[in-house]
Amino acid sequence: MSTPEKSPAMTRLEETRTAHTAQMMKINDITAAITRSKKEREAAIENGKEAETNWRTRFRSLRGNLTDELRAQHSQRIVSRELAEEFTGLIEELEFEHEGEMIRAVHTGHAYVNAHNAAFTQYVEGQWEAAMRNLSPTLVRAVRLKLLSLRLNDRGRHTDRHHEEPEVILAREVGKVLADKAEAARLDMDAEPVVSEMGVYRPALTGVDMKLYNSPASIHKLVYERKEKLEKQQKESQA
Repeated sequence: MSTPEKSPAMTRLEETRTAHTAQMMKINDITAAITRSKKEREAAIENGKEAETNWRTRFRSLRGNLTDELRAQHSQRIVSRELAEEFTGLIEELEFEHEGEMIRAVHTGHAYVNAHNAAFTQYVEGQWEAAMRNLSPTLVRAVRLKLLSLRLNDRGRHTDRHHEEPEVILAREVGKVLADKAEAARLDMDAEPVVSEMGVYRPALTGVDMKLYNSPASIHKLVYERKEKLEKQQKESQA
């Protein structure tokens, strides 16, 4: 049995899902690097403080006699201080990179959510149209009889300004019955491969900055600020 060809909407959904997943992996890697670098910086700062205290204490106790051990301690405190500074610079670069990747994640997130909505809507509409073409004759007959009954018992059509046409009343009643039954129904996901693949809820954008996601103005502002910062850095490097 051949596998049914996927619709363009489903293909688009898979592509956007893959792209967004890859983007979030980038962000996770940068986040891990920032966390690791912060821990290393704190360790370097603590080691520097300890080395500083030990060196000063030893320096005074030896009355300024720079022994090999004291010189080594002096080098160690300088190394720890410089290492902490290097990590500070690295963290700033990583956070700037993280910011840029988050902007991209907002875009891939939007594309993913929009593709999911389009694919789900298209599939549902197709299922709805198929169901409407294959309505139970028993149901159609009952609806027809109900409509005739409403028309037969219609009163005050020309005197009551709040009067509703029989078709409106019937649509509401049928709609309510179907909606109530649909709410109570449970989908057998084992028999719903397409729905299972798509998911019935909006994709979870775990890790995405939702403030940026929900605010195009904030995205625009951040992009502008980053551009200014980069231009400033370039001018300083060329000075």
